[in-house]
Amino acid sequence: MTICIGAICEESKYVVMASDAMITSEHLSIEFEHTASKLLRLSSNCVVATAGDALAYTELFNLAIREIDRLKSPSIEDLVAKVKECYKSIRKRQLIERILEPRGFESLEKYYEAQRMLHPDVALSIMSQIDSYDYDLQLLLGGVDKTGAHLYSIFNPGTSVNFDAIGYTAIGSGLPHAIATLIARDYNQTYSLAKAVFAVYDAKKISEKSPGVGSKITHMAIVSHENIIEFSSEEINKINTVWEKGCAPAGEVSLGEIEELLKKYGPPS
Repeated sequence: MTICIGAICEESKYVVMASDAMITSEHLSIEFEHTASKLLRLSSNCVVATAGDALAYTELFNLAIREIDRLKSPSIEDLVAKVKECYKSIRKRQLIERILEPRGFESLEKYYEAQRMLHPDVALSIMSQIDSYDYDLQLLLGGVDKTGAHLYSIFNPGTSVNFDAIGYTAIGSGLPHAIATLIARDYNQTYSLAKAVFAVYDAKKISEKSPGVGSKITHMAIVSHENIIEFSSEEINKINTVWEKGCAPAGEVSLGEIEELLKKYGPPS
C-alpha cells in the first residue's frame, strides 16, 4: 500500500526518485503516513525505496549496508547483487523459523533429508508453504555509476528486474496510475532533469487515486554519480505549486521555477 517511482533522465546522467509516506504493517494491522523518508541511501550514488511491510525492510537494509561497506567502488550491479543476497538470506531464515522449526526441522537440509520419511500429504503441504513463503517486501533501487543510470526492482524470493531500457518503473499499489501517467507523457531517458522532476511528481500525485497511497507527504531525491540530493518539504511545496498551476483549467506547465530550484544545487554533478 504505497507508491515508489524511479525515472532515468538527461541521457542516463540522473535518476529521479519519489515516494509517498504511507506506512503499513501486516503484523500490527496499521496504516498511516510517517514523516520518515522511504528513500534510503545505500551508498553515495544509490537510493533504495521500499514497498510492503514497513517492519520488513529494517533488518534487510541494515544487513545490506554492512555488506556493501566492505565493497570497494562497487557498481550498481554489485549493489543489486548484494541486496538480493541479503534478501534471500533473511527470507530463508524466516521460513525456517516460521515453517520448519515448529515441525521439528532446524534447517532446510534437515527437512530434505527427512522428506522421504514423511507422509506424502504432509511433505507436499510443507513444500507448498516453503515455495510460497513471501517476505512481503519489494524494493526499487536507483543509482548511477560510471556506466550510467540504472533502475532495478527487487522482489520475493530475491529476484530482480532491470528497467534501464524502459527508463522508469514503480512499485506499490499506486503502480498502475503512476506508470500510465508516465506512458501518457511519452517519458524517456532524454527528458531534462527539470522535466523529469515534474513528470515524476505528476505520476506520484496521480497515483494517489489508488487505495493505500499517501497524499499528505511526498519525498523526492535526485541521484547522480557523485551525490544524492533530497528535496526539503519546502522545495516539494514549490514543485507542488508548479504542478497545481499546470493542472488548473487552461493552465500551462512552466518548468522555470523547477529549473531555478535545481540551480541551488549546481545542478547535481
